[in-house]
Amino acid sequence: MKKVAKPGEEKTRSANNPVKLVIVGGGRGGRALVELLYNDPTVKIVGIADLNPKAPGMLLAKRLKIPHTADYRKLLRHDRVDIVMDVTKNPAIGRDIATIAPNAEVIGGYSARLMWDMVEARIKSREEIERLLIEYQSLYDLGLKLTASENPEKLYQTIVDYATSLTNTPAGSLTIFEEKRGEMSLAAVKGVSRRFSNKTRWKVRQGGLTSHILNQDQPLAVQDIKRHPKFDNPIMLREGIRSLIASPLKTEGRIVGILYVDDFKPRQFTTREISLLSLLSTFAAMAIEKTKLLESTRQLAITDELTGLYNHRHFRQQLNIEINRADRYGRSLSLMMIDIDYFKHYNDTNGHLKGNEVLKEVGRILKEISREVDIVARYGGEEFSIIMPETKRRRALALSERLRKRIASHKFENARKQPNKKLTVSVGAASYPESAGTAFDLIAEADKALYEAKRAGRNTVCVSRRKSRTTDRPPPHRLRQT
Repeated sequence: MKKVAKPGEEKTRSANNPVKLVIVGGGRGGRALVELLYNDPTVKIVGIADLNPKAPGMLLAKRLKIPHTADYRKLLRHDRVDIVMDVTKNPAIGRDIATIAPNAEVIGGYSARLMWDMVEARIKSREEIERLLIEYQSLYDLGLKLTASENPEKLYQTIVDYATSLTNTPAGSLTIFEEKRGEMSLAAVKGVSRRFSNKTRWKVRQGGLTSHILNQDQPLAVQDIKRHPKFDNPIMLREGIRSLIASPLKTEGRIVGILYVDDFKPRQFTTREISLLSLLSTFAAMAIEKTKLLESTRQLAITDELTGLYNHRHFRQQLNIEINRADRYGRSLSLMMIDIDYFKHYNDTNGHLKGNEVLKEVGRILKEISREVDIVARYGGEEFSIIMPETKRRRALALSERLRKRIASHKFENARKQPNKKLTVSVGAASYPESAGTAFDLIAEADKALYEAKRAGRNTVCVSRRKSRTTDRPPPHRLRQT
């Protein structure tokens, strides 16, 4: 659907605002859909189209006084259509419908065929149709869960769990396509070994099976991978996987990833299983894109626009979180404050644009030489900060000195025009709980050490030696390049 109803809106929509549906194709499939949906209060069939006026669906529509025409375009030129069911099996018509009614949800191919199958199944067996309805209820419930999910890891695992359940397969996986790198990354797995899960990232090879799947618009079902001409995945073969369905995840023309369900024996997958996975893949692709957008928005809110580092607000939040964690587990934490020496002189001499380039380059170096657990932020102006979890004073001193040397040895543009003939930084550091008992005090102590480094001649590291909860304040320890 174009829009998921908010909680509490479903009844209002059912009673007052039914989904408006157009059926293209009036053969047996069109007639079956009219029979299935005509009495559904949540659906209003606003028209059916077929070139043959005596087609079964057209005759039924005429009897039921449903608008019917030979030209489906007439039915789609109004803004009243929510869903178009295309049962013509003609790809050209499907593309034309998408062009004429871009705001409508177009259901065709496997999905339309599945709806047809559902009607025929009801005619043959009421018990069978009830099972299908349960499956579709599961898909509906899944759609609600996915649209509400904001946690990527939980979302990915939910998709795999539902996919294997709906297709009755023992294993499955979800891979995400990273377009900039041309790589696939493994996001979630089920029913496979640790060895299989260890391969978390790989390049998409032109002409390979992954590339072939990504270029498809429908799921690829493989009865026996050992006999498939394009199958060349030794990891799956070693895992013992023999059959699979690989469904490309796409939304609005963008490739999101691939959803796999696997079996450890050769298997002929049914049309219904393939169709269910196709529908699930549509939900999954939209949910993943939404989660990515939310994550991107969240990152923008906590990121400094110029340097790409965390911003001051996020730094403050994370420092409180890390201090609480250090306090809870009885561990140390250190904070580094870094200031570019004579930065105003650099700006005045070279201009603000060149100064911005220096800020970005310094930010890149800080991120490059920091550990993965460290939190690197732009504190403000030419000042940066690094939160170093599980780091005591001595280790903080070593890391600070390493950083200072790395900046001093880097060849910045026009650095020779600086007062000390190169671009350098001064660094102040303080540790919790040795030098401070709160986040506020830790920042204050690191700042004092930084200004001590400035007074000592710049291009210097100073570490606070203050003892927390005492008035004893010996001078900071200094390290300076000679």
